[in-house]
Formats: sequence, structure tokens, C-alpha cells
Amino acid sequence: MTLKIGYLVQQFPPEVGAGPARVTEMARCWIDAGAAVTVFTGMPNRPEGRIHPQYRGRLFVDEEWEGIRVLRSWLFASPRHGFARTLLNNATFMATAAARAIARGGELDVLIASSPPFFPHLAGRAAAALRRVPLVLEVRDLWPDYLVEMGVVKGASARALFAVERSLLRAAGQVVVVTESFRRRVIEKGVDPARVHVIPNGVETDRYFADPHASPPLEALRRRDGEMVAGYLGNFGAGQNLHTLLDAAGLLAGERPAVRFVLAGDGPQGGELRERAAGMPNVDVLPPIPKEATRAFYNACDVVLVPLAPLPVFQETVPSKLFEILACERPLVASLDGEGRAIVEASGGGLVRSPGDAAGIADGIRAVRATPPERLAEMGRAGRAYVQRNYGRPALAGRYLQILAAAAAREPVPDAG
Repeated sequence: MTLKIGYLVQQFPPEVGAGPARVTEMARCWIDAGAAVTVFTGMPNRPEGRIHPQYRGRLFVDEEWEGIRVLRSWLFASPRHGFARTLLNNATFMATAAARAIARGGELDVLIASSPPFFPHLAGRAAAALRRVPLVLEVRDLWPDYLVEMGVVKGASARALFAVERSLLRAAGQVVVVTESFRRRVIEKGVDPARVHVIPNGVETDRYFADPHASPPLEALRRRDGEMVAGYLGNFGAGQNLHTLLDAAGLLAGERPAVRFVLAGDGPQGGELRERAAGMPNVDVLPPIPKEATRAFYNACDVVLVPLAPLPVFQETVPSKLFEILACERPLVASLDGEGRAIVEASGGGLVRSPGDAAGIADGIRAVRATPPERLAEMGRAGRAYVQRNYGRPALAGRYLQILAAAAAREPVPDAG
């Protein structure tokens, strides 16, 4: 019997990032295993904040993406960042995606609703209830916790937000999270531990690997006069704390051999980062690159940087780019704590510094610069072997498929052991 899976998620290719990568890579594995997958998603609008030209002026679009049935729906999009616009973007997707999943979703055995943002969980609950389909909530970020710890939501609004979250979590047949820390937090919110499962982000190691002959996808990645290139690729948001990287660049300015920072991406802090970097000769802040160019980006760097903000809730996050970088056998300097720190240290493929510590990041880059090439190659092989053993996407997708099958049958999930 073919398991028919619905996946409600706001971002999907051609948009890039951890969410689109997780959805597409999981879905491909499930299809290979005999399942059918329908994705309910928005019109692509990242990173520019404008709906991509071929989708403009359309309320709904049906298409196929690498064997996945994709049902897109309209959402508000704006190139101007701000909390109110982000809220409107998320809320409009919630409304149109719920309507789409209810009216045009076809036959489904189980529906996954994935965050961030938080609103797909609301849309998923409504669609699952009206269609009488078991619901699986996927929690990739502790969005309500982030808003409260960063002071965006306070007082009665925070209490109401947490109450809605608890209601959603308890209504789900199963809950899938991406870290053990998230699992503990979800259980603390009142969810039966038997219904909370860790399926971490991972990597397709046949797509991410050492490729020294790859052409750099950006001219800025080409070395000048023997300099060292330190790269960052991803979101420009408060959680990534990229101003700390600019602080580290300032500390390394004037040293020889030179270290040049190349930051590629976009997000809420993009404008201020570009404005500040304009006065820094050893920093390039560039637009995002396509997903298919990320392997070449990592391979072009002498060291890759993975920072997080020094807030407790962010230390429960494991950036998915860690696995891609390690699979490419590139040295990395990660500025984080918690599970992310433990993964880097266990892999042997990189160095860890405290979050928010610009001097520590600068010292980490100096340490990589001083390490003999043969030792760096040894570290690279160790990092790749570690992610192959523990974070290969096919094995993770197989475990996830067991959870979905159990949810569809309204049965307990078999013991992973």
C-alpha cells in the first residue's frame, strides 16, 4: 500500500536554506521507498522578498518538482523587512495553504506541518482536523521561545502564544524535532515523550563532498596574493549574530597572510551588514547563491564559519550547514554551544569557540591558518566519516517514514532500537 504523505511548509525550492533542503531530500527518499508526497507551500519569494516573476499574479500553482507534487499558494511578500511584514507574510500563507490543503490536497494518509515559522502548525491543524487526517508536527525551530527570549513578545502575549503552542503539540499524533534539546523542551511543554521523536537535519553525502577542482561560484572566493578566505553562507538574521564575524574581521585586518571574509546570503540584517562592511577592505557581503552552488562555495573556502547568537535558546539549535561543511571536508570554526558544539567536537572536523566571541573566532581562524595541510586533510576526512555514520539523509528518512506510517495507522511508533 502506497503511503500518501502531505507536507505543509512555507519555504520550498527554488528557495534555499535548511527547510527547503530537508523537505526535498526527505521527500526524494520517501518516493524512492514507494511513498507519494504532496507539498503545500508558498510562492517563492526569498531572498529578495518579491514573488519570483513566473509566479506573480497567481493565486495557486500546481507543479511537479523532482517527482514531488507541489501545490503553491499566494502569500504577501515585501522586500522591506520588519516584524509586521513578516507576520503578514506568515499569516497570509497560513490562510491560503490551509485552504489549498483542505480543498485540493487529494487523498492523504498523514499530514506533516513544519515550522519555522509557527503559522504552518496552525494551518496544518485546521487542514488535518477538517480532512480527518493524522497530523505530525515538525519542529525545526523553537519559534515561540525565540520571540520571548529576544524580547519581541512579552507578558500576556507571550503566555497566549505558549498556550496556543501547547494546544497544537498536544493535538498532534506525533511530534518530530531536530535536536535532543528540542525534544526536552517539547516534553516540558506537556507532550507525552512516546510521541516526540528526534530526526535531525542531515546531508546527502553524494551531493556534498570534497571537490578541489570545482570552480568558485563567486569571484570574491578567488584568492588574491596568497590570502586566506573565510566564508559564511546562509541567513543574515539576529540568530546568526553576523556582526560578531565583522568584529573578528576587524581584529584580523592587517595581518599577514591576509584573511578575507566572504559572507553570502540575505535576511533582516542584510542592509546594516552591507552598510558596515562597506568600510572594511577585508570583507565582502554578497547576495545568496543557488542551492546547487553551495558545495562549490564550501570547497572554495579555506575555513567556513558557523556562528550563533549568545542566547540560551539558540544553543539548542544545530545549524544544518554543519553537516554540509563537514561532508565537504572543509575546516570550520563554529561559534556556538550545546548540541552543535558537541557535534563539531565529536566529528574532529573543526574548532569551536564561544558564541558571540569575536576574539575567539579570530583566534580559531589563526589556528586553522597555522595548521599544516596534512593535518587539515586528516580533520576533513574525520568530519566526513562522522556525518556519513550519523547524519546521512537516507537513514534519517527511513526512520522518519516509520514514524509517518505509525501516525497514519494511529499506532505507537516502533522502537528505533
